[in-house]
Formats: sequence, C-alpha cells, structure tokens
Amino acid sequence: MSDRNSIDETMSVDITGVRVESFTEATLIQRVLAMSAGESTQVAVGVNAHVCNLARTDDRFRRLLSSSVAYADGQSVVWAAKLLGGDLPERLATTDVAEPLLRSAAAEGIPVYFFGAADGVAERAAAILRGRIPGLNLRTHHGYVSPAEMPAVLDDIADHGTRILFVGMGDPAQQFWVDDHREHLPPAVLTCGGLFDWLSGSNRRAPEWMIRAGLEWLWRLMIEPRRLAKRYLLGNPSFMAAVAAQRLRRSRA
Repeated sequence: MSDRNSIDETMSVDITGVRVESFTEATLIQRVLAMSAGESTQVAVGVNAHVCNLARTDDRFRRLLSSSVAYADGQSVVWAAKLLGGDLPERLATTDVAEPLLRSAAAEGIPVYFFGAADGVAERAAAILRGRIPGLNLRTHHGYVSPAEMPAVLDDIADHGTRILFVGMGDPAQQFWVDDHREHLPPAVLTCGGLFDWLSGSNRRAPEWMIRAGLEWLWRLMIEPRRLAKRYLLGNPSFMAAVAAQRLRRSRA
C-alpha cells in the first residue's frame, strides 16, 4: 500500500477549470518550507467551492490560481475530485495546517509574518501561537492599510527577514494584493482568508463532528448568516452544477 505522506504533489485534478494539487498535510508543509528557501515568490492558495465559483467568472483570478500552488481547503473539492475520477487524499483546511506549519518553521528558524484582518486580531493570534510554539519568530500587521501606508508595511515585512507570509484578506482580494505587490514579497506566501480570526479565538471552530462530516460551511453560515448566505446558499448549488456539467462533458467525450 502506498504511503500517503510520500504522495507526488505534482499530481493534480482539474475542478471546474481550477487545477488542484494532491497533498497530504505533511507534503503540503514540505512544499511550503521548500518555497521559503527559494529566491522567487511562490503563492499557495486553499481552494474551496467559493474559490472555484469565483474563478469561473473572473479571468484575472483564474489566471493567478493557475500560477499558484493550489490545495484542497474545502471538503466539497475533495468530493468533487472523486466524482471526476481524481484523487485528493484529504481536506487541508488552512486553519488546521497553520499550526503544524508554524511549528516546522520555528524548528528551522524561519521568520513568519501575518498580514491582514482588523487591528489587533493577527497580533492576538500571534500571542497565542508564541505561547504554544517555542522559538516562533512571528511579526504581524493588520490589513486596514491605506495606499500611502503600504510601503511602510512592505518594508516591515522585509525588515523582519520574512520567508513565509500569511495574507488574510478574503478571496479574491488577497490574491490581487499579492499580485500587485509580488516584487516586494518573500519567497513563500499563503493566502489565508479569515485564518487570524479563527486562530485568535474571535471566531469559534465548528464541533468536530461537523468538520468530519464536511459541514463546517454550515457552521460558518450559522454564525455569520448575513455575510455568508449568498456564498453558501447560492454558491454551493452553483458549484455542484458546474461539477456535474464537467462530469457529463467528460462522459460524452
């Protein structure tokens, strides 16, 4: 039987036009650590149904995804891959991957930076993580930055010696920000949406049984119905229809 931790991360599945690479938690962490040792900037993006929906209607976003390291952040993407005859071994929620990745970064002395969220949120998350992870070299800045203030933030990211940068702004704004400032960014960038809210405790994770059942989206809808109703109640059926249409096209071919 094959070792899931040694899966070739170059394997991928096309899901409604988005190429999602096959990773386990271990191989994704290895990939990000390898990125952090590079010279040019590479971007890792967690893909879920919402990301796939955005990519179908936004050419720039789709182009940026095609040049990124894309992994399965949503359970719906894992299910879609199986329906389409591919294999994504597990859902890799960025919220779950972040701490083991940061532990590996601390062990290797890799400086990390959190950029995004409201004032104080990323720093609260960082304080919790510093308490859990000895030697973690982590600096933060909130995401509410004017164009005039942005050069100072970019300088702070560079002055920290950052090798891994988490950018939490939501899709597609975070990918557009990375694209606009790419020449000033460190070698490894992870776009991470609301990660800092979850790590700081501002938002509470779903019960474990809901996560295992692939129902974390329902929990998020319950705690933020006004903001997320359109994304899930309209977006999830749209994604399912797009996957079904892709499967039908393949069967006819």
